Amino acid sequence: MRDRGRDKDATTPPRMPDTTPPAYPSGDFSYTLEVVMEMQKAVGKLTEAVDTLKQQSGNHDSKLDGIGKDVHAAKVGLKIIMGVFVVSGTILGFLLNRIAEVLQAYLTATAIKPH
Repeated sequence: MRDRGRDKDATTPPRMPDTTPPAYPSGDFSYTLEVVMEMQKAVGKLTEAVDTLKQQSGNHDSKLDGIGKDVHAAKVGLKIIMGVFVVSGTILGFLLNRIAEVLQAYLTATAIKPH
């Protein structure tokens, strides 16, 4: 029988010599630079669009605040008008009642009484 340990040592290849890899010349980076510049341009447009949307959002907020104030003013005005109508109606009703009482008293006093 053969010794397995010896066969293993006999088939191991020798170590390769240490060498430094060759230096390759640097490539042309113009395409990479072009891509980076296009990306920067796109990011600039997005930044401008976001700033514009922020400004428009602020304008919408101020418009909504103005509308809210107008609605509140309309409610207050309507309450004032309703109050004036109630007070006017009360005074008018009181006056008409007094006039009716005076008229009734006059008609009763001047009415011809049967004998």
